[in-house]
Amino acid sequence: MSGPLTLRFTTQAQLDIRRITRELSELQAKVASGREAKDLQGFGGASSRLLNAQSLRATSDARASVINQLQARFGVQGAALGQVAEAAGLLAQSIREAISSNDGRGIATELDLSFASVVSALNETWNGQPLFAGERQGQGPIKITTLDQLQLANSPDDIFDEAARHQVLDLGVGEPIVLSAKASELSQGLFDALAELADLIDASGGQIGQPIGAANIASLQLIADKLDAESNKFTNEEGRAGQLQKRFEAERVRLQERSNLLFKEIGDQADADIAMVSVQLSALLVQYEAAAKTFSDLSQLSLLKYL
Repeated sequence: MSGPLTLRFTTQAQLDIRRITRELSELQAKVASGREAKDLQGFGGASSRLLNAQSLRATSDARASVINQLQARFGVQGAALGQVAEAAGLLAQSIREAISSNDGRGIATELDLSFASVVSALNETWNGQPLFAGERQGQGPIKITTLDQLQLANSPDDIFDEAARHQVLDLGVGEPIVLSAKASELSQGLFDALAELADLIDASGGQIGQPIGAANIASLQLIADKLDAESNKFTNEEGRAGQLQKRFEAERVRLQERSNLLFKEIGDQADADIAMVSVQLSALLVQYEAAAKTFSDLSQLSLLKYL
């Protein structure tokens, strides 16, 4: 009778050792990885919630990354708009100073400098894409490079090369945001004023001269007023870019907070409780030692020792 009982107890001890060894291996894997399971299947019913949380967090992080890049874009965009506003304002100021001193000889030079600054700013790019050409890639939206070409332009198409649609950004909330107005929308009036001033200089023999005639004074005053108005338009657009930058920054903070919450939720679902695992490991080691001792004692039983 003792023989079958000994065999049964020995077999049970072997099974216990195998079970405990397997459970120890699983617990050690949790400690090594910090994860409750090695794959989604191991999470059972929680796998769908975990997968959904991971997907939502990835989406939030991707949108936040786009916004981070846009912060640099709006910095460049604001600087370009400010450059145009300054160029137009300085030219208007130079005209008024010329009128005040009754000496227009420096106006032509100021016009050349302002024109070059305006064209350069409106052709500014960010990551290889023009800022003010709509959704089109490639070269900047201003095709002309000289005042002569501006004066010969018969239509906006002779000045601008841009896409039909604006460049927009959709952060997934169903409200696409226009990142910038196109160059033609912003600068047509400014180029008209520059062309008018260039025509006036040409009509005066290439230089306004000293003293300035009464007719030219009246024309210059009107042009200076137009330049101030155009300068204000670009200043307002620069302010809009700043508002968008703040709006996107607030959205970035919101997305980051959402990502952090999802990260915590994922951790609650997926991360192993190391303290609890340590307790389980200690308990299993005690069981393992007991089962191993039982198996060892039973393995040494024999009829010779019994006698």
